[in-house]
Amino acid sequence: MIDRIVRLHKKTNIPPLFGLLCCAALCVLFVIASPTAAQGAKDGLLICAQVMIPSLFPFFVLSHLFADIARQQKPNNHKGLLWRLFRLPPQATGVLLIGFLGGYPMGAKTAANLLECGRLTQSQAQRLQLFCVNAGPAYLIGVVGSTLLGSKEAGFLIFAALFFAGLLIGFATRFLHDTGDASAAASAVRSDAKRKPDEMLLSAVTHSTGSMLGVCAWVVLFSCLCALLELLPHAFHPAIPSIGAVLEVSSGVVRATRTGVALPVLCAVLGWGGLGVHCQMMGDLRKTGLRLKWFWVSRVLHGALAAVICDRLLALFPLDVAAAAMEQTRTLRLWAVSAPAGAAVLLFCAFLILDLDLNRKMC
Repeated sequence: MIDRIVRLHKKTNIPPLFGLLCCAALCVLFVIASPTAAQGAKDGLLICAQVMIPSLFPFFVLSHLFADIARQQKPNNHKGLLWRLFRLPPQATGVLLIGFLGGYPMGAKTAANLLECGRLTQSQAQRLQLFCVNAGPAYLIGVVGSTLLGSKEAGFLIFAALFFAGLLIGFATRFLHDTGDASAAASAVRSDAKRKPDEMLLSAVTHSTGSMLGVCAWVVLFSCLCALLELLPHAFHPAIPSIGAVLEVSSGVVRATRTGVALPVLCAVLGWGGLGVHCQMMGDLRKTGLRLKWFWVSRVLHGALAAVICDRLLALFPLDVAAAAMEQTRTLRLWAVSAPAGAAVLLFCAFLILDLDLNRKMC
């Protein structure tokens, strides 16, 4: 811990003593308010068991499999639809699908994996990480819409607003300067890296398990921090939902729906994603070299655009979400069947198989 604080001082010029005092203060706070912190940890574990693991783990496995398969193929720079829209090669198709359908950290993680195996340039991976960071339909439709808001239509509308906001940011990134050559980077990849399907599956599941544990650890940590917000003086309590939404998106969304916020505001919260989600992607952002300030700018822009699009969609398709449904505390079911989530997974698999087949024929 002390070594990390010293490295943080070298990068940000923050005095090491200040970092040590903050860590000590948090330790004391966790001890004094241990019941509150423990309840926050329980809530975080509940979110992981009911939301994060069921909706993310399959996409973690698919992401690693996609990177392994792409690693064994020759780079394809055919200028198709993705190039016309986003100035991206066809091998970025899987990143877009995983980013928009798989959940928050998956797009950034897949882009970093393809950069490592030489299928994307550094600037292409960075641009993908600016807009392929979205909440998945399984979470938006099944949890936020059906469970928290009591309206599956609201979940579809929120997903549409976030989806089109991400596409707009992706289209804007096409005007950024692109450098590097993916084929040159791919030359550094070992030609004997081919592995058998069972080896790839074993590796994907093993690495996905570790990645999933890391994601859950961040969720539990930030859930504890959000729970400690209840210890603030009563005068600050009206600001707790806003602070919680900035820190951790899952608990922030639950608090927001309990207070009955408007759907555009909820879209802004989901577009931002929360610092807990951002921390889950720090390692992948570091691999591509994307500066954190530009990533945060893209998150703020994504939330703002999603709020505006949601407002316009509500004008075209009026949706009545009962305030009582938003204020109730709903218990999430551990075993729940979501038809939209299942359809999204099947659609993702179909597009992924089609993309790999087309790339294989072009090579």
